[in-house]
Amino acid sequence: MKKPCDDKFFIQSINRALTIVDAISKAQGKGLTLTEISEHVDLHISTVYRILQNLIAWNYVKEDEDGGYILGFELITLGNAAKNNIGLQNLAHPYLVELGNLSGETIYLAIFDEINVSVMYIDKIDNKGNIRLAAGIGSRNRIHSTANGKVLVSGFTDEKIGSMLEIAGMNANTSFTITDPERFLNEIHKVRERGYAVDDLENEPGVRCVAAPIYDYRKKIIGSVSISGVASAVTAEAIEEKLKPLLLKTTESISKELGFRRS
Repeated sequence: MKKPCDDKFFIQSINRALTIVDAISKAQGKGLTLTEISEHVDLHISTVYRILQNLIAWNYVKEDEDGGYILGFELITLGNAAKNNIGLQNLAHPYLVELGNLSGETIYLAIFDEINVSVMYIDKIDNKGNIRLAAGIGSRNRIHSTANGKVLVSGFTDEKIGSMLEIAGMNANTSFTITDPERFLNEIHKVRERGYAVDDLENEPGVRCVAAPIYDYRKKIIGSVSISGVASAVTAEAIEEKLKPLLLKTTESISKELGFRRS
């Protein structure tokens, strides 16, 4: 179970309820039985049942036709409220739509989740004719295998990046995934020099991605934008001649809105 850093603020019942909601959310729409939830959160069935009744009363959880427990509709309301509070997402969205129209590929807006040492997607633009990529809004991905991940950590020191890789691990998603820390750091040096990163079939088979950073007024990287598509369309030539210029223009525009100035 997750606990706050300072135990003096720890409230067991709230922590248990949130842990149950988290377990149900990770079932990806498949209802979990009372026993399954009990096993996931390591709590007695009677305790889980009492908590579930409170969550059901708030419509945070509901029981499906098969007797499994799934997330309730009230969380959609909360999710939309949270989404509206994300200033970066609201500011960047029109630019992402334009980039999607011009590129014809899938566009992602990502931020760095330092607690989970991962990439988190906060907006996505799908385009007709393109494949539907697996990652959706609110989902997370690895830092070492994604273009967004490379961009988002490029503002950290090599030492900090090395420490994060030890925590997150470097599993091979494809045969092209970089799994050696030293090689990854060499890749990050290139990202810093070029101002963009490429996922060359490293995260999903047959999918290539290019990403660039968003800076705020402090000249700090606070997000990234990426263009993703099938390898046959997002070729090295397409990136260099078409996609990279469009991407850098987009991230430059968003950064300027946030007060970023190069001088």
